[in-house]
Amino acid sequence: MFNDLLLKFEKPDWSTNPEFCVIDTILESRPDIVLMLKSDIIGDEKASTFGRQDTPSVEQIVRAAIFKEMRGMDYRELEYAQNDSRICEAFIKLDGRDPFSFQLFQKYISRIKPESLHRVLVEINKIAISEGLEDVKSVSQDSTVVKTNIHYPTNNSLVWDCVKTSTRLLAQLKEEADTFDFIDYTKSAKKTFYKINVTRGETKRLPLFHKQLILFTKVINQTSNAIKKKVHEHYRLGHPGRTG
Repeated sequence: MFNDLLLKFEKPDWSTNPEFCVIDTILESRPDIVLMLKSDIIGDEKASTFGRQDTPSVEQIVRAAIFKEMRGMDYRELEYAQNDSRICEAFIKLDGRDPFSFQLFQKYISRIKPESLHRVLVEINKIAISEGLEDVKSVSQDSTVVKTNIHYPTNNSLVWDCVKTSTRLLAQLKEEADTFDFIDYTKSAKKTFYKINVTRGETKRLPLFHKQLILFTKVINQTSNAIKKKVHEHYRLGHPGRTG
């Protein structure tokens, strides 16, 4: 398998997309993986190995589903990628044929159960790990910028955000441990937050903000104590890998 990868990496279109190069190599050497999704796609019907000119084969549908899942595309983007991306064209094995329409891919890919596709991706990863092609000790992540509305970060709004978040975390910890109680200060803090926003004059806002900081300190202390109790309980009962 490693030798096959070396040959593919010599081509510039694969070298910049190593993850698809690995998956393509695995699918070539393990056709049984494609068969894992055959029953979802066509049921008991017999399918052509290559497919007609206007109908994708089971392998092409599986490859298209994997490509779509890996790239987070919708069906229209998948149709466009067949024309725009040499990797997509090679991975789906168009072999010079016209791209398949998004309606056609939607018809077949939508038949694949999410859990079935998940099993295929897990199996591919297992093979990649066993072959030494995937290192599970390191994780590569990318961030996605999403447009959203945010409020101006004033001292008042930041303190209020901390009160809300801390209270939410306290509620989650209580659900997990259920060995402590806490006081919910959000109602009082929310009321003070709005009062500070509508009050004019620094001398009038100052005592309100002082009151909010006192509530904030109480919430933080509660959260800190709850976390310490959670950690203490964790080590008292013992955690996975701990002996004695």
